[in-house]
Amino acid sequence: MRKKVVDTAYSSLLGMILGGLLLYAIVTFTGTSDILQSKIYNKKYNVDVQTIINDAIEGTTNHVVGVVRYQDGKEKGTGSGVIYKLGKNKAYVVTNQHVVEKATEVEIVFPEDERVNGVVIGEDDVTDLAVVEIPRGSIESSMDFSNSEAIKVGEFVIAIGNPLGLEFYGSATLGIVSSTERMVPVDLNKDGEGDWYAKVIQTDAAINPGNSGGALVNVDGKLVGINSMKIAGGQIEGLGFSIPSNLVLKVINDLERHGRVVRPFLGVHPMSVETMSDDLKKQARIPGLNKGVYLNYIQDGSTAEQAGLRAGDVVLTIDGEDVKDSRDFRIKVYKYDIGDYVKLRVLRNNRVKEINLTLKGR
Repeated sequence: MRKKVVDTAYSSLLGMILGGLLLYAIVTFTGTSDILQSKIYNKKYNVDVQTIINDAIEGTTNHVVGVVRYQDGKEKGTGSGVIYKLGKNKAYVVTNQHVVEKATEVEIVFPEDERVNGVVIGEDDVTDLAVVEIPRGSIESSMDFSNSEAIKVGEFVIAIGNPLGLEFYGSATLGIVSSTERMVPVDLNKDGEGDWYAKVIQTDAAINPGNSGGALVNVDGKLVGINSMKIAGGQIEGLGFSIPSNLVLKVINDLERHGRVVRPFLGVHPMSVETMSDDLKKQARIPGLNKGVYLNYIQDGSTAEQAGLRAGDVVLTIDGEDVKDSRDFRIKVYKYDIGDYVKLRVLRNNRVKEINLTLKGR
């Protein structure tokens, strides 16, 4: 037993001596100045990153504003918005649709609590975006957009907005891009179940209530997304979502021109086959089927009716792509433009039928 203890102590002492000699050799042959120089380089790099981030924040915070929603003269909520366009006498702010939903009056709040009345000229609940028009006044510049398709996982991003109300106006949080194409279920009809998938940028930058409608910018100070708490569906630490800037540009263009987003409209009410009960499947004469959408309603005079679709049809594919459920059905339809020609494969009376149609707007 004593011999084992002595051997252990000897091994430890030998290790300490060898470690000391190794450290001496490193210092002797590389030189103390090289080690110090390495530390200086690291410090210089950190200072440069800090300067870049500071510049990005300083260059964009004046483009991020507060948004206050009123209903019948009473304040009902606050959020954030981004000044994205200037006209001769008007300026335009993009925010989240849920921030201004059912508002009878909207105020836009600037630093030093300067306030102007705004008019909601368009909103879209599918993407959770809205446009507010305000007097230009002394506004000198607007937010620059970045190409959200070019952003990469791991890039630094900064979320700017007004978390928890206007008391924390212009707050900025730093994070990275965790995913560039996260598909998140969204409950549009507020029945507690997701009926749409939003493709969003995921970040660990803190996005809290009040940040909704605020900016997600890159280190160049350019917009890569509009933050949304509605899409996040709640507060989960380290998990924030932002609507990609490329989609934002497309949507706000429609909102400015039409007051809404013009999408293909079939005039059907789709049900996910996979969620139908066995009894309901038997009644619909589709026992054993677990994919596609069952059309339980066709609107009179709609594109679907004119093309020959009937209540009770099951849509299996759109242009050769399988339809999984009602959410997938909407996504596939909405990716087309008005006037596009599509082919549907449907199941009717246990027989597969092909139906062609030209998509029209609502």
